[in-house]
Amino acid sequence: MSVEARQYRLVLRNTARGPSLQLRVAPPEAREVILVKMGGKGVRELFDSMVEVLRKYGYIEEEAETPTMKAYRIKQEIGPVVGGYIVLVRRARDPSAWKPLFEDFIAEKYVGAKVVLSHVLSLSEALSKLKPPSKRVRMQLNPKILDGVSAGTKVLARKLWGLKRI
Repeated sequence: MSVEARQYRLVLRNTARGPSLQLRVAPPEAREVILVKMGGKGVRELFDSMVEVLRKYGYIEEEAETPTMKAYRIKQEIGPVVGGYIVLVRRARDPSAWKPLFEDFIAEKYVGAKVVLSHVLSLSEALSKLKPPSKRVRMQLNPKILDGVSAGTKVLARKLWGLKRI
């Protein structure tokens, strides 16, 4: 699945296991799939701050809201960046520590942030094609690959942009 010609949606679902942040993608003439998802504490606050930043820069529009789900359509050019950011914070001990950096990445206060994050998503997709996830995962990308790419990207972000230990 290539990055071009896709419709991205940022979704917060309330499930029996707690809130789940999802980046969904609908390739042309194909069914929408969950590309990346994450759960755990702080996910709702992370989602709200991401929506606020994306709204501030005009990259998002509200699509649907139900008692169990909030969904926003994301502009195509920023979708891979948002996906790369979710991969980055997916396995963080404290995702809220990375929350303030999202706006800096979107505004490119860190040189090459958008390019790096979009390549993080592309790398995750390419590696997941080599080792697809099991059918029960219900996600397009392999969670083990996402965990590895996430850990590597954190190291890269710290070295490349001089971020303090997060």
